[in-house]
Amino acid sequence: MIAWRRKQEGQVLVMSALVMAFLFLPLSIFVIDTALIESAYAQLGETLQASAEDGASSIDETVYRTSNGKTVVLDAARAKTVADRSMVASAIPGLKSWTVSVQGLRVSVTATMKVDLLILGSATLTESRAASLVYGQ
Repeated sequence: MIAWRRKQEGQVLVMSALVMAFLFLPLSIFVIDTALIESAYAQLGETLQASAEDGASSIDETVYRTSNGKTVVLDAARAKTVADRSMVASAIPGLKSWTVSVQGLRVSVTATMKVDLLILGSATLTESRAASLVYGQ
């Protein structure tokens, strides 16, 4: 009876190693890849919001000056240029493409970004943010 128990000593160690290899390793890879996606999503969102706000701050100076500061409108061409420059200046790694659209007082920026993951390959994120020209509030 004692000899039989001695043959089974150490089996828990083998079982623990197998559980750690097949359960905890994939779980840790999943957690790391999820964190990479979440951080890239946050970075992309903040960059898009900043670019949209930069574009929305581009007023038409000619209209503003000729009306003695009574009329404030968005310069659509300049807003698009400023937002584009802001996206270029951000230099986010993995940023594939972006579009800037101006409608009235609203500037919208949409971008696509590729995120390289640790094990699972890559993920593609697409997000959009917008900002509006607000004056005197």
